[in-house]
Amino acid sequence: MYRYLAFLLTAVVIATGCTDNRPQQDVAALVARVEQARLSDHIVALLKQGPRTRTNVAAMQHSVAYISSQLTQYGYRPYTETLAAGGVNILAERRGTGTPRRVLELAAHYDTRADTPGADDNASGVAALLEVARLLAQAQPHYTVRFCFFDHEEDGLAGSRHHVQLIRARNEPLLGAIVLEMVGYATEQPRSQGTPLRVPLLFSPPTTGNFIAVAGNIPSGGLGNRFERAADVYVPALPYFSANRLAGFLKDALRSDHSAYWDSGYRAIMLTDTADFRNPHYHQPSDTLETLNLAFLQNVTRAVLASLLVDGVASR
Repeated sequence: MYRYLAFLLTAVVIATGCTDNRPQQDVAALVARVEQARLSDHIVALLKQGPRTRTNVAAMQHSVAYISSQLTQYGYRPYTETLAAGGVNILAERRGTGTPRRVLELAAHYDTRADTPGADDNASGVAALLEVARLLAQAQPHYTVRFCFFDHEEDGLAGSRHHVQLIRARNEPLLGAIVLEMVGYATEQPRSQGTPLRVPLLFSPPTTGNFIAVAGNIPSGGLGNRFERAADVYVPALPYFSANRLAGFLKDALRSDHSAYWDSGYRAIMLTDTADFRNPHYHQPSDTLETLNLAFLQNVTRAVLASLLVDGVASR
């Protein structure tokens, strides 16, 4: 499959230096174990109680209990951050073996708008995080990986903003965050992909919505490179469009939890199927499991897992 890269970034990426593009056998074996059925099961479970909003207490309690129980089954010790507006962020950590004090976060929000079940927005992101957590529990990453399930993304990013404030208060050495925002909708239909901007040779996304977008600002370029390198080596069937370093200039690229990190000076990238620029079910009652492309979600999940292990992995 073709790789869609913004032309202006080519020289910058080359300047970062060449890396070994041969897959590591242990990483490849772990990546291959991402299960489509598990991703589907997570989405079904999250949609069970209806929209995940403050007014639907049963759905929120169910979501918190489900995410926490899955993490516990995988061997983690989940904990929460209580928000002033009500609700909680759910977190869990896989301690690194190389430089454990340095933390790389992987995040997705689990709340929804009131009028949608939220399969793509954002049960898809939560499902991917849970599957990555399951498999990462069976390996030892170089850095500590923290899984963050944020509440109140649909309410001014309140959950992620609260979390970032706590990081700042602890003066924690955060490497950055990879934020998953709607990662399950893809189609091969021609002219299915919109864009907030099209500048030939500079920013020209494909017109077919079959790719994952990598959105980062200038300081976060290294994180974007990490994901793209992992996708190239371990998931060559996954098309991506690189808005790495450029997305910070686009207003429409500021609509998820990665913005909370940017606003506080931390590195972060967003991985997204581009929401309403592709998915006609965005914030609609029709955002259901049946509309998702589970093979695409599986490949995105594989690439995310690989991106956490490009520094090496030791099986537990």
